Amino acid sequence: MGLPTLYFSPKLTSCKAQLDTLLSNHGYAVEWQQVERIDDSPVSSITLFSENDLKATDWPLLVSRKAIIIVEKWSMEASIEWIKRGAVNCFSDGDEHTVSWLMSEISQFSLARSGRTDDDVLQVIIDAIPVPLFFKDHLHIYRGCNTAFCQFIGFSREKIIGHSVYNVTPKHLADAYYEADCQLLAQGGTQYYEAEVRFADGSIHEIEFNKAVFTRSNGQALGQVGVMLDITERNQLMRQLDKATRTDPLTGAANRREFDLIIHDEYELQKNSNTPLSLMTLDLDFFKQINDRFGPGGGEQALQLIAEWLQKPITINRQTISRRWRRILYSNARHRHTRRIQDS
Repeated sequence: MGLPTLYFSPKLTSCKAQLDTLLSNHGYAVEWQQVERIDDSPVSSITLFSENDLKATDWPLLVSRKAIIIVEKWSMEASIEWIKRGAVNCFSDGDEHTVSWLMSEISQFSLARSGRTDDDVLQVIIDAIPVPLFFKDHLHIYRGCNTAFCQFIGFSREKIIGHSVYNVTPKHLADAYYEADCQLLAQGGTQYYEAEVRFADGSIHEIEFNKAVFTRSNGQALGQVGVMLDITERNQLMRQLDKATRTDPLTGAANRREFDLIIHDEYELQKNSNTPLSLMTLDLDFFKQINDRFGPGGGEQALQLIAEWLQKPITINRQTISRRWRRILYSNARHRHTRRIQDS
């Protein structure tokens, strides 16, 4: 096992030399690596940053590292403020307590790695659960998950544990998850919602999240646990069924239910925006003769051709056709335009 690596920001070059000497004097050998930005350091790594090397946009990244903030002038208020932002500790430049904290952290890290086993009972149990399961602490960092969760998102457990959702998910999706997590931790109890998730193969699936907060005995939130159910096929079927209830099966045109829904929306829009709205009715001449001559199949084919022709793009912004009710609705169309279409 190699030496532990400590990461530091540019303004701590001299501080790093002093710390390295003190660590060496007490038998601790480490490797040092300078990083320009906090996101250049690995998640869960021990990172020392000068307060002057950090911007407000860097603060959300502190929580996913073991971040130590070095300040020019230490105070209890400043230290608490940095800890609230996600840092694990705060010291003044030249404070020898920094060394003792580093020794403790390095020792605990080494002991944790040497004592880790593969037959952890809890892990075996949650790995047996066939649906993705995860849990995070109150700082939104993953602290555990099962095999199904790893397979879902395409990351190994080592690349999930100790990381935030921003490290394993595209930002536009992570933003939605983070907002939901914050809301759940604030209100407590349970939470249910549907959201998109990118799978390991890059495909986007619709997922049902069921989450709950776990707390200390005094009610203080420790974190949250959640399970994920893939409802993509179910939702696709529901959309297909909904579409079937709103369209004519023969022509694909809107039926009365869809027409009633749309005309209500268009009327409300016209009433609020004072835009023109026109309704035109039509009927088919000699349709009985088509049925008599070509039979029901010929009549149905004629209806399909007419519906297809009516739904072709025209210069008016929008049209909705209802075959059964022989009405055409034109939104944002003045009456003279509608009459011109009728005459054509």
